[in-house]
Amino acid sequence: MRVTSSSGPHSRQRGLSLVELMVGITVGMIVVAGASLMMTNQITEHRRLVLETQVQQDLRAAADLMLRDLRRVGFWATHEDGVWASGASAAASSPYGATTPAQSSQDETEVLYNYSRGNDYTSRTRLEDNRVTNDEAFGFKVSNGVLHSLLGGTWQPLTDPNTLTIKAFSVKLTVQPIDLKSYCATPCPVGSTICPPELQVRRFDIVINGAAKDYAEVERTISVSSRLRNDRIVGSCPP
Repeated sequence: MRVTSSSGPHSRQRGLSLVELMVGITVGMIVVAGASLMMTNQITEHRRLVLETQVQQDLRAAADLMLRDLRRVGFWATHEDGVWASGASAAASSPYGATTPAQSSQDETEVLYNYSRGNDYTSRTRLEDNRVTNDEAFGFKVSNGVLHSLLGGTWQPLTDPNTLTIKAFSVKLTVQPIDLKSYCATPCPVGSTICPPELQVRRFDIVINGAAKDYAEVERTISVSSRLRNDRIVGSCPP
């Protein structure tokens, strides 16, 4: 009877050696690390995309609100009083036409304007008083990274400081003057500062730059432009 020793060099191996086990573990860790890195990159890119979308939407929403309000600059409920009639010494001047900035300028960091709430077309309960009150004065500016809106005489936040930081805000007013001298029946006095009158066609160009509050690398800039619907007449013809 032949007895075969199980301790010889040619005996059958059972299981894994320590070296093979360590190599397997190392390869597995490399695969897991690669998968983890890929997942982390995907999560980071997804978060960045979400923040980019949020910043873009917040800036667009603020810009659209500003444009809708700026189009009302200079509205005067009794605008017919500004039209000269035969026999009248002069046409009335609108109290709501002035803006800040007032003339064509380089970029400013604040805009102020007015429009009338008299003769409200929805309630018709308020008459035009031809004077600018607190609830008829409006504006926009940036303070401490927040875009503010002037309402009722108080600056109120328009953007959420917890999600968006406004890094830059600029407003430029462009005025195209149109001489109305030909409409004056009497020549203007020499040296007059109010004659001849002129029609001012105005446009606001606004640029807003903002970044995500907790991810400064996510930064967007939006530019909008609006022509004011209510042109302004400055000066008057001599009586």
